[in-house]
Amino acid sequence: MKGITYVLLSQICFALIGVFTKYISPSVDTFTIVFFRVSIAAIFFLILAAATKNIRQLSLKREDIRPFFFLGVMVAFNFVFFIAAFSYTSIVEVGLLCSVTPIFVYLMASKVLKEKITSMGVVALAIVIVGIYLMNSTGFESSHLMGNIFVLLSCVFAAGQVTYTKLEERDHTSLDTVFWPMLVASIFMSPALVGFSFSSVPLNIYMWIVLLGVVATGFSYLFFAKALEHLEAGKYSIMSVIAFPLISIIFGVGLFGEHLTASMIYGGSLLMLSAVIVHYEKSPLLNAGFVRMMNQKLLRILLGLRLKKY
Repeated sequence: MKGITYVLLSQICFALIGVFTKYISPSVDTFTIVFFRVSIAAIFFLILAAATKNIRQLSLKREDIRPFFFLGVMVAFNFVFFIAAFSYTSIVEVGLLCSVTPIFVYLMASKVLKEKITSMGVVALAIVIVGIYLMNSTGFESSHLMGNIFVLLSCVFAAGQVTYTKLEERDHTSLDTVFWPMLVASIFMSPALVGFSFSSVPLNIYMWIVLLGVVATGFSYLFFAKALEHLEAGKYSIMSVIAFPLISIIFGVGLFGEHLTASMIYGGSLLMLSAVIVHYEKSPLLNAGFVRMMNQKLLRILLGLRLKKY
């Protein structure tokens, strides 16, 4: 039960990124928001390490500089595209589109970690394409299209971050692989402060900025780590793929009156389904009979969908 609670808390914190950004973005540009987010998060993890007497875990060797720099740059690009997306599209669409991240991780792992792409993986990729099409079935000239593209780019960098972190965690602690990339990202994004006027931003906006760095970033990673103490990584991934879109829908519809169309439901459901398939394609449950059954059901679903505009 504790594991499930931590999963929900981590996804609530993560979904709050969209809420806080919607409040901040009218007064602060995307690059500055990202700078504050990663800087505050780095300070949060430094304080956490000191409070838990794990400051020695933040050791940095000379050979670590290059990989952590590379990881930090990926974090910066991931956050920039993710934050920018909320200026063009809704929290609901961002939440649903983020379901494709495991697919990108799957593709990168096949290249970097030499993991084999299976037939079910190919099926999942096909479902992703259909799901993304349905998500944009209101027209590719839609004002939300740019935001959706930013979300997908963010997912690509997030997948790279996850894959590269897997490599680094072989020789480093989890605290290492979070703190140093955040610090590097803050240095990388520091030019955003050039010309920024602190006095022109209302004080209440700074409150949202602090919450973005501490709650939506710091605590989301903390609850994520706590969840993995009680659950296997695969179970966490499945639960997060389902929980994050649902929580995003609640925030988007409940707080900002965003609309949830039929095309979003169809497309988002397919994206979540593809993520589930990727996670379970190596499970013993997926024997030949089960795979055939899944393929038949998916075929009926896809043939039953009308690719019309909503």
